Amino acid sequence: MPVNKNALLRYRTIDRCLRNPFRQWTLEDLVEACSDALNEMEGITRGVSVRTIQNDIQVMRSDRLGYNAPIEVYDNKFYRYTEPHFSITSLPLTEDDSWLLKETLQMLHQPAERRDEQRLESLLQEVAQKIEGILRFV
Repeated sequence: MPVNKNALLRYRTIDRCLRNPFRQWTLEDLVEACSDALNEMEGITRGVSVRTIQNDIQVMRSDRLGYNAPIEVYDNKFYRYTEPHFSITSLPLTEDDSWLLKETLQMLHQPAERRDEQRLESLLQEVAQKIEGILRFV
């Protein structure tokens, strides 16, 4: 989990920048974009340092927050995602999550008189727990 909301705002800003395929992003561009976002959203006018953005990129690349962002530097200057449709806000489903959702949907599609209400309640609680877990990181 990010240390604070400013870190989360920076991560989301970097993510938004790197998802834009029509622009080449230098480290200085990312610093400016994050500084502007913090100023606009939080009224912070002191800006962000280059080192802070470098650290943010390392955190985003790592598994520390579960992002594992495929960020690369190309031409020794520009940053981008190696996977064009990647975003830190798009969390993939695990096999277990997928099974849980399919099982729940099958149960909901059954006629009411054929449903195992206890099993349905159990499945819905599991889905709710998964969603709560995901929302902690968003």
